[in-house]
Amino acid sequence: MPFPFDLPMTSLTYMLLYLATFVTHHLSMHFVVAGCLTIVGASIWYRTDKEALLANPVIRVLRDWMPFGLSAAITFGVAPLLFVQILVPHNFYTANLLLGWRWMVVIPALIAAFYLLYVLKSKWFERLAWWQRALVAGVNAGLFVFIGFCWTANHLVSSQPEAWPETFASGVLPLAAVQVVSRSMVWLSVAFVSMASVVTAQLAYLREGTATDQDLPTVGWLRWFALAGLGLFAVASLAAIGVSIPGFAAVNNISGYLWLGLGTLLWAGQIALWHSSAMATSRGWIGLRLGMLAGMLFCGSVVRELIRSASIDFAALIPKHEEAGEVQGFSLFLITAVIVIGLMTLSVWWVRQSYQAEEIDIES
Repeated sequence: MPFPFDLPMTSLTYMLLYLATFVTHHLSMHFVVAGCLTIVGASIWYRTDKEALLANPVIRVLRDWMPFGLSAAITFGVAPLLFVQILVPHNFYTANLLLGWRWMVVIPALIAAFYLLYVLKSKWFERLAWWQRALVAGVNAGLFVFIGFCWTANHLVSSQPEAWPETFASGVLPLAAVQVVSRSMVWLSVAFVSMASVVTAQLAYLREGTATDQDLPTVGWLRWFALAGLGLFAVASLAAIGVSIPGFAAVNNISGYLWLGLGTLLWAGQIALWHSSAMATSRGWIGLRLGMLAGMLFCGSVVRELIRSASIDFAALIPKHEEAGEVQGFSLFLITAVIVIGLMTLSVWWVRQSYQAEEIDIES
């Protein structure tokens, strides 16, 4: 059986929950990071026409929804943060300690970035000069990129237990620039694909103060963001695998061939669905495109864990998983998870129904 389905049931359960929640967290985080960078570019592009900037449907959606997007990213990020502590506890905690202040500064950086998103949404932001708008959005984006760097550093340090003694003695992290840059470019490039996919879905289906029926056909240019992101994602992913500690040996097996092959198919499918402006702005392809994106991110996450498993003694951690699985309360966790997911689904349905009712009232 391919990884992770070759793991014992308890380890497999935790791994699948980790991977699924990791993907949902990244989709939300991508929307915010790429959104801030898009506002930076748009502020420069429309530097002589503030009204065009503020009226742009994409910018309008991003400013309106990025605070919610970060709230979703934080909420969805709690689960993978908990599951990774079960899957690789010794590695995760050791990396935290070795990173020291570099890890602790994530919290104040995240708080500052969160409130800056509301600044981007404010009337005060609209009154700024173009370079000031670009600066505010750039600082916001920089904070998110820094937070992503901290998580990348944590993952790389946790995957190099042989370097821990020297790191503790010298205080110098065992990070090669090429490793950090390649991994950072993986998630940063695909962030623009996620942002373009989510924004087109919002323009297609949201109407309350965000979009009109005339907006979606005007944003075909987002396909260039998606196509460029997909191209860079492919190059950066291969580079990240190649410069990892185990290198391509980590994926030179049935599991690697399966997940890389499936991810490539999903990647190619998105290329096909983004290649024309008509398809990029068609409601008929939005759901499929989002599904392919989520599937590709899942495949990438599995490959990421394949590399980690090849870098550490993962088999030695399996007894720890079994111990965690025997702790009372797992059934309660599953029941609670079903209830919470059901409430979230019901909330979305209620909101959607209220929008539809208002649309009918307006039309009548």
